[in-house]
Amino acid sequence: MTKREKLFLIGAVLIVVGVVMFFKSVRIYSFGFYRLGPVSTGGILIALVLLDVILLIATGHKATKILLPILIALLVLSVILGTQLAFVGSLLDLFLMLVPAAVGVGLTLRAAFMKKPESTQG
Repeated sequence: MTKREKLFLIGAVLIVVGVVMFFKSVRIYSFGFYRLGPVSTGGILIALVLLDVILLIATGHKATKILLPILIALLVLSVILGTQLAFVGSLLDLFLMLVPAAVGVGLTLRAAFMKKPESTQG
């Protein structure tokens, strides 16, 4: 196992540990789509995804292939923005939960930007 793989593995484990600890202290109060005034973005995005799937099957156009993941990402973002979360704990608890995740992100970024070892062929 190379140094790069070790850093990546340790970083991924730290990210998972930090995120799991954080989500154990978070309570969900309401779950739904993001609203712009009286209009829910969920219905609009679902209709656009369905229209894009129909156009993708009917035409197979390149634009529909590009738009589908974008629309699905917007749908997920709408659900995330429409969900009300509350953290149950102190600021020190929050800090101690997010430190392992931050260190893990740093280690995975270091591993990602590390130069790959050159293979020597004889």
